[in-house]
Amino acid sequence: MLLSAQRTRPRPRPSSATDRVLVQRLTRGDEAAFSELFARYRSTVYATAYAVLLDPEQVAAVVTDSFDEARRSAAAFLDTRGTVSGWLTHLTRLRIAARHRSA
Repeated sequence: MLLSAQRTRPRPRPSSATDRVLVQRLTRGDEAAFSELFARYRSTVYATAYAVLLDPEQVAAVVTDSFDEARRSAAAFLDTRGTVSGWLTHLTRLRIAARHRSA
């Protein structure tokens, strides 16, 4: 699981790279960029999911799914003018909605 794996690894040293630069690097498979993006936004994504779901296990699954989707859709995001925060929040809301539909 992404969350438990991230807890056991030492946190990467924050860079001065902008969020968009991290997403660009993510599209090239840069795991350090993914780790930094995760470190920057995991609290935001977690809070968004927790506000709706309240169940920590479901929230953890949504966080993992949201960042997995971010990895897959990073190139498409770069074609937009949106913010990384807004994009990740949107992906999180989509994952929450998918859980509600399947429940």
